Amino acid sequence: MKTAGKSNSVNNYFIVFVCMFIQAIPYGIAQNIQPLFVPHVVNEFNFSLGSFSLIFTFGAIAAAIASPLLGRFYGRVNIKILFIIGTILSSFGFLGFGYAQTLPQFYILSAISQIGSILFSGLGVPFLINSWFPKKGRGKALGLAFSGGSIGNIFLQQIVSNLLVNKGYSWTYICFGIVSMVVSLALLLVVRSPRQDEVEILNSQVDDSQAASSKETFEGLGFKKTIASKFFWVFTIGYAIISIAISAVTTQYATYFTNSLHFSGATIGTIGSIFAICCLIGNTSGGVLFDKIGTANTMIIGFILMVLGILSMLFANAAPILGYAFAITFGLNVFTYTVAPGFMSKDVFGKKDTTVILAIISLMFALGFAFGSAIFGTIVDNFGFAAGWLSMLACAVVGFVLLIFSVKVLERQHNKA
Repeated sequence: MKTAGKSNSVNNYFIVFVCMFIQAIPYGIAQNIQPLFVPHVVNEFNFSLGSFSLIFTFGAIAAAIASPLLGRFYGRVNIKILFIIGTILSSFGFLGFGYAQTLPQFYILSAISQIGSILFSGLGVPFLINSWFPKKGRGKALGLAFSGGSIGNIFLQQIVSNLLVNKGYSWTYICFGIVSMVVSLALLLVVRSPRQDEVEILNSQVDDSQAASSKETFEGLGFKKTIASKFFWVFTIGYAIISIAISAVTTQYATYFTNSLHFSGATIGTIGSIFAICCLIGNTSGGVLFDKIGTANTMIIGFILMVLGILSMLFANAAPILGYAFAITFGLNVFTYTVAPGFMSKDVFGKKDTTVILAIISLMFALGFAFGSAIFGTIVDNFGFAAGWLSMLACAVVGFVLLIFSVKVLERQHNKA
């Protein structure tokens, strides 16, 4: 049993390693580099910022609608099949951007790409990690897995920024769509859920103090009873409002730096790389924080970092060096939208029906994210960037207050049970 335990531990972290690469390449291409294309495509076709920003809206709405349905497949369909379908959709959708000529074409391709992304990343990676780390070190494992997106982004930001200037947006879209497909299919050859004998070992890998912890044995109410709780909806609505601000910042920072602050491509690439490095730190440290101090306290730290990041953008027009402060603070805050959903779904609501509950949380987050970029773009088109950043600051404050309040109430209810 001791040898089997050691062997299984190796398998655990090999899966984390694979998830890191999945986040670095197919996820990083689908999610992290799209904002760099915005000013180039807008200028090429003379689209308004608000209209083209709807690609994020249509993509997120499609992912939101698909999430609850896709979540039900996990545990029923071979995970390798689900991952392959997801990466094919994501890669071909991104490649297709290189041939798109009209806004509807961009919208449809964004929807296809984001459905694929939520299938293999938003739902798939947390399902894998929760399967391989049912009790011990789940937050740390999630943080390491999602840090792959940050590691990939360190290099992708510089490479994509240079290629956009030298090769143009169309060639760059096509190139990275092909890269996403080739790399992801190679990685997915080794993706798998634990076997039944491995599950038994994993469930036994817990010390006495953890066995006594209600957090580790919290079964939860299940899907139907959970969604009947008003505090579940306060939680998800708060998270949706937070995602409006996240959407605006993560999709529009390159446009702001390009069109308002007139930063060079090299400077934007450097800021993007700093952002990616801080995301790497934020993912890994955020995962540890979730394990050590729980959801509410970790999200309070995320709230402080997000406010500082948005304030940096608000005042960067007067002090451009604050662009780097944005990269640091918002990068460190990344755990609030990468590690958090997968951890919170089980930590706050229990392990029963956790993937379906995660799908609802992801749906609400995606709905907020869907409208965040478009709302921000519309505000900027009519009132300027300062009004846009102030609006996003308000969203961050309201959203975090609702989320943290609901988590505190739910934790008290759980402790009394």
